[in-house]
Amino acid sequence: MASYRPYMWKPTEVLEVTNVSDENILLELDSGLLRLDKGRMLRMTASVMENLEIVRLANIGKLKVDTYRKKSRFPKLNL
Repeated sequence: MASYRPYMWKPTEVLEVTNVSDENILLELDSGLLRLDKGRMLRMTASVMENLEIVRLANIGKLKVDTYRKKSRFPKLNL
C-alpha cells in the first residue's frame, strides 16, 4: 500500500509563453531542449524568466509572456 505524499511543489506564479513569430523555436532550458512551434503556448513557472534566451526572445518580440490566470470551469450564472 502506497503511503500518502503531500504535494511538495506549488509554484506561486505561472506564466504563459507564446511563440508569436513565424518560425519554430528551440529553447535550451535547464531541463533540456524544448521545441515551441509557431503560434503555440505553454505554461511555465516564473523561474523560466531567469533563462537569458527566453528574456532575449521576449525582448525582440518573438515570444509573448503573460501571467496565467486560472479560468473557472463553471462560470457564474446570473439568474
